[in-house]
Amino acid sequence: MQALEHIRHLTAANPGYMTLQGTNQYLLGREEITVIDVALVSTENIDGILGQVEAMGGKKIEKIILTHIHKDHSGGALALKKRCGAKIGIFHSRGGFLGGEDFTYAGGDRIPYDGGELVVVHTPGHESGHCCFYESKQQILFTGDHILGRGTTVIPPPDGDMTLYIHSLEKLLDLRLRLLLPGHGPVIEQPYEKIREYIDHRLMREEEILQSLRDGIDTVPSIAARIYSELPNPLLPVAQLSVEAHLLKLIKEGRVGKEGERYLITKRD
Repeated sequence: MQALEHIRHLTAANPGYMTLQGTNQYLLGREEITVIDVALVSTENIDGILGQVEAMGGKKIEKIILTHIHKDHSGGALALKKRCGAKIGIFHSRGGFLGGEDFTYAGGDRIPYDGGELVVVHTPGHESGHCCFYESKQQILFTGDHILGRGTTVIPPPDGDMTLYIHSLEKLLDLRLRLLLPGHGPVIEQPYEKIREYIDHRLMREEEILQSLRDGIDTVPSIAARIYSELPNPLLPVAQLSVEAHLLKLIKEGRVGKEGERYLITKRD
C-alpha cells in the first residue's frame, strides 16, 4: 500500500476464495492508535498488529472499530482488546454481538483518532450493520466488504439485501474520494470508476437473471450455474446467495414472483 499519513495496514494470514490474500486490518494514528477490523484470534495476528503499532511509534491502541460483524473482520477484536486494553466500537444495531463492546456508533457519527477524524457511513447490503469509514482530510474511504480490491462482494440473504446494497453504493458517489482502502485486496486508486463498475455489474447480473427467467431457467441453482459458469465449484453456493438476493429485490419491485422453488416474471419491462 502506498504511504499514507498516519495509516498502516496488516493483512491477516487468512487467504481464501472469499478473503483473497487475507483481511486488511488498518492502523491509524500517531501515538494513540485506532484499529479498523481484527480478523483472527491468533498469536501471530495479534502480535503482528502490536508490532505494527510499535513500528509506527505508537504508545498504545486506544480503540478498535469494526466495519461489520463477520468473523473475518471481527473475530480477533476481543483477543486484541484483552492484550492491550483498547475499547471496541460496533454499529449500534449490532451492540452486544461480541459481548465485550465498549461503545456503538451510527451513520453520520464522527470518530476521532490521533491524527484525524472518521465519519461513519452506514452501508447496509453485504450485512445490515455494515459501515465504511470516511477520512475526509485525506479523502479516503475504508470500505470493509462493501467494495473489494478485486472481484465483487457476496450479498447473502436474509441479512444481506441487494436493494440496500445498490443504494449504499450510489450514496458513496457523493463523497470526495481519492482512494478506497478495502477489507480485502489492493488499494483502489480510481474510486468513482470502481463504484460505478460495481453498480453496473449488479445491474448487469440483474438483467442476466431476468433473461434466464425469460428462457425458462427459473430456479436459483440453475440460474447461478448459467450466469456464474466461470466460477470454481466451491464458490457456486456463494453465487447462489447473490442470485437469491437479486430475485428478492425483483420480487419487492413487483417484477418477479415465486411459486415453490421456481421464479417467474410477473411484470414485463
